[in-house]
Amino acid sequence: MTDRLYYRDSFLYEFDGKVVEILGPSENESRTGIVLDRTAFYPTSGGQVHDVGTLSTAAGTKINVSEVADLDDGRVVHFVESPAPLEKGASLHGSVDVLRRRDHIQQHSGQHVLSAAFVSLFQVPTVSFHMGQASCSIDLDAASITAEKIAAAERLANEIILENRPVHVR
Repeated sequence: MTDRLYYRDSFLYEFDGKVVEILGPSENESRTGIVLDRTAFYPTSGGQVHDVGTLSTAAGTKINVSEVADLDDGRVVHFVESPAPLEKGASLHGSVDVLRRRDHIQQHSGQHVLSAAFVSLFQVPTVSFHMGQASCSIDLDAASITAEKIAAAERLANEIILENRPVHVR
């Protein structure tokens, strides 16, 4: 099982870890995946997209991380482009793309605030959330919703954001 450092500090962008396993390429997976004992890279999960960045060897070789996935057994796999020759136990230094991570944190937190506004004002829950590079969206559990209700929820969400409330991970 991978120690998920991002649960304790979502603003952790650099870390050191050891290679636990190297996966693929195989019949089912054309990419190489690296499993580390610990990671700050967030995998795709709960509507939030994965981090990207680099893993650097002790010799300074940088390996680009193009996707991060959560395996059913608790391991986190870092899919890499053009992997350097690595062995189990090798030490790597991970660097998460800071701008992408911050953008995802803001979108994800904003979604929670906006979804809470719809529930508070109209008892309309969010059923799904989609985050993308250029935009994000929420799907509400309502057959339709008026422009006035959307504007009211947006106003409430903006008021909450302007209060600068602390955010806690649970």
